[in-house]
Formats: sequence, structure tokens, C-alpha cells
Amino acid sequence: MAWWLASAFFFWLVLRELRAPSHRLHPEPVYPPYLLLVLALAILCAWQPLARWRFEARLARVASDLADGRRASVHCNTLFDTMLDPNMLYAGHANIETGRIVLQKPWCSRLRAYLSHPASASDVERYSLHLFTHEAMHVRGERDEARTDCQAMQRHVRAAGLLGVPAELARRDVRDYFRSVFLARNRPGTLSTPYYSPLCGPGAEWDEHLPDAPWP
Repeated sequence: MAWWLASAFFFWLVLRELRAPSHRLHPEPVYPPYLLLVLALAILCAWQPLARWRFEARLARVASDLADGRRASVHCNTLFDTMLDPNMLYAGHANIETGRIVLQKPWCSRLRAYLSHPASASDVERYSLHLFTHEAMHVRGERDEARTDCQAMQRHVRAAGLLGVPAELARRDVRDYFRSVFLARNRPGTLSTPYYSPLCGPGAEWDEHLPDAPWP
């Protein structure tokens, strides 16, 4: 909202500058450098929320596809949004009934960074895609966290492909996640234990036998 207000203010300055000569007793010519500067600031302020809106719309389309056609919406929280979010301690959350997915700041930025350079992304940037896919599985209708994570891993490569990430990189990343993160949650005392289940694995009950599963 703040970016839109700033953009509107600078556009108002542009209009005021263009209209001013006709309202003056002794008109002065428009000063082009000032006009160009204010116009550039107006466009710059509008670009930030517009780019975020386009990214959210892109993620919403992919989430709906992953959720088997159930309509999803995606919102990237600003810092202010995150501070007011009752679920602020979670990196992301989804409402099964409404299909609304919320990613806390700075996870949308991390996901955008991952999509721009997936081959050289950091561990946290690679995880951002799994986070997004996990929340899409909630929209699909799953409430159990461990099963949701299992479903997300089996659709990780598909999600990556829909977002333009090469399949070989996505397969590498989700296999690393399965071995290094998911299986490690079975250790006693791990806070993320609710996200683990022995029912998720090759040939186990939750194995959907999809072609891009994270296990051999």
C-alpha cells in the first residue's frame, strides 16, 4: 500500500507541474529535468508492487495446477504483514477452505532468487520451492503435515518445471531434501518431528509411485 501511495503522490506532482502554467498569471515553462525525475519516481514506486502482484499471480496459477485444479491464491507478506500475521512464526501457511497461501517475508524474495539462478542457489533458496509446494498440497486438501510434506516432495519436480526450473536440478534438490532434511526429522528431540512419518518412502503407504519421486 505504501508503494502505491508514493506512486500516486509523484504522479500527482507530475499532473500539477503540467497544469500549473495554465493557472498562473505569469506562466512559466515546465522544467523538464524536474518533470522527468518525478515521473521516474512515480514509475519506480509503482513497479515494486506491480512486480510482486505478477509474481503472486504466477505462483497462484502453479499452485492451482498442483492442487488438482482447486483454486489457489498466493500472497507475499511484507514485513508489516508478517508482524501482524498470527502465524508469523511459520515460514508459510495455507487455508484449505479458501485456497489462500501466505508466504512470510522474505520467502517470496528467496523463491524469486531461486527461480532466477537455480543452478547456483543457496540451500535456503532451494528450500523456498519446497515450502511453496508444501503449501499447495494443503490447498489440495491435506491437513496432516507429514503427509503434506510427502506429497510435496513427490511433486517437487513438477512444480519446478511449471516455474521454469530444469528437471535435473529439481531432482537433485528434492533428493537432497529427502535424505538430509526429511529423514533427519526422525531423530529424537527434533522440533520438526510432526513433519516426518515412516509411511513416506519408497514402497511405503504414502508412496504414490509418481515418476519424479525423490527416492530411487
